[in-house]
Amino acid sequence: MNKLRAFVVGGCLTLSVALAFVGLHYGLGPASRDGYVTALAAVALLPTIPLVAAHAKFAFRRLAEYRRNGSGLSFERDSIFVSADSVSDAEQTLSDIEAAVEAADEYDECRRDRFGEGRGLNVRHTGFHNSFVRVAGDGRLVVTGASQNTHSLAALVERVASLTMERTRMHPFFARKPVRGAPRAFLGLVLVVVFVFGAGGVVGAAYPADAYSAPERVVLVGYDTRAVATPGYDATDATLDKAAFLVDSLGEEAVEIGWDRDDADKLTTHGRQAVFLSETVSTQLGAVREDASATGERERVAAIEADLHAAECRVAAKITSRVESGNVAGDASALVSAGESLRASAADAGYACATEA
Repeated sequence: MNKLRAFVVGGCLTLSVALAFVGLHYGLGPASRDGYVTALAAVALLPTIPLVAAHAKFAFRRLAEYRRNGSGLSFERDSIFVSADSVSDAEQTLSDIEAAVEAADEYDECRRDRFGEGRGLNVRHTGFHNSFVRVAGDGRLVVTGASQNTHSLAALVERVASLTMERTRMHPFFARKPVRGAPRAFLGLVLVVVFVFGAGGVVGAAYPADAYSAPERVVLVGYDTRAVATPGYDATDATLDKAAFLVDSLGEEAVEIGWDRDDADKLTTHGRQAVFLSETVSTQLGAVREDASATGERERVAAIEADLHAAECRVAAKITSRVESGNVAGDASALVSAGESLRASAADAGYACATEA
């Protein structure tokens, strides 16, 4: 199995298993639909793209041959002959043809030769011209050459094998071939991109909220997968790790609000995402707090909660600083409301936020 085919098979299996896990673990909610569709499309495209590329290459090759030969019957100067029927014993038929050619005066030499599709005959005539007799995969005899003598050879084969030999433009050995060289490297790059999009769809189905970036979704799914597959690491550990990770993401929103352009809609999106992350972490910590039995778990909940409210205050202060400095183009009311929500969340837990970043 070549590397490209191995990647396609491995990629399809990986995405399929991941989709099954996400479907069972997270469910099939409406918000996850786009993620599932993206992943399923990737599973379908991975094996389809190489096949389409091979068919396209074949079509272009055949078109090029047709254009090169104009109205001729074949790209070998009218010298492709194919039997209407197949032979039952290919080896015996080749032996009979070889004997007949050697007995004829118009041919210089006839010898057995090996071709890509199997053994056949190499017939030399007029000093340097060659014609060839081969057996196609379906048992039909094929005579090819680039000389008028190929016609007489086809007539001889027709008599010896008692078959009708017909001239054709459709070479039976002109088959589809895999994409090679630089196009193959480009095809591999395309398949990698498709796989990445499929993986993004999988994690997007698990965590569809737009507050999460693609790398963040990968990390969150990784925690959940570890909780399922790793002994000694349970759902509580995963929840606490996810909460700590999302607190860091919440803190990054303060940086984004400070650095992003002045567009009010863009800044409001950051504020809305910060509120979502705050609420998500609060819910996670509340669930763990209710079930926490070990002192270590309770202490970690308290530490993460302190970090959460500190991050809320940083984002709220950055919003206040941005609005008061006038660096918001447009209606900033929704952004201000997001900052107030974050500040209120911290205040409810006994944390007083400063008004400046």
